[in-house]
Amino acid sequence: MNIKNNKRYKTSSEKIETIFLTLILNNKYEDITISQICKNAEINRSTFYAHYDDINDLIIKIEAKFANGMALIFDFGLRQTHEAFVEMFTFVEKNKYFYKAFLNIPYATLAETNIKNQVLTNIKDKTKINKDDISLFYRASFFGAGIKEMCRLWLERDCKESPEQMAQLLLKEYTNRA
Repeated sequence: MNIKNNKRYKTSSEKIETIFLTLILNNKYEDITISQICKNAEINRSTFYAHYDDINDLIIKIEAKFANGMALIFDFGLRQTHEAFVEMFTFVEKNKYFYKAFLNIPYATLAETNIKNQVLTNIKDKTKINKDDISLFYRASFFGAGIKEMCRLWLERDCKESPEQMAQLLLKEYTNRA
């Protein structure tokens, strides 16, 4: 029986996500169909629907997984070290199919917005920053947009620089502006 959390269920889910991420490299996400995914993954539609309600549900779940992975690297905003940024660029490089597609979305997605809100709440709760200080929101948005664009350009260049070099560039730029 194909029950959630068993190996076969997880394998099917990973296969569906991998096929979707492969398809999105050459297609707009709104042009990808469940039929294409099923055909390429060599699964039945019923298998797809056992995992996801529709393509939007698939996208939301994939994105949430990656957003959470990224947030964990930074301990939801509390770890902003050179090592954390190296881990971030390594994570982006390892998952470049997802990030090549994701970083070209011209708006903030639901998972991205949720994680940013969690990070801001966490920073405010665990530091001595004034909870009403609106500048934290703007600084975090500015910094996040800059990181997003650096990653997008880095992927566009096929990750020619190492994650270590990218972390150094990022921290040099950020600390020169602080």
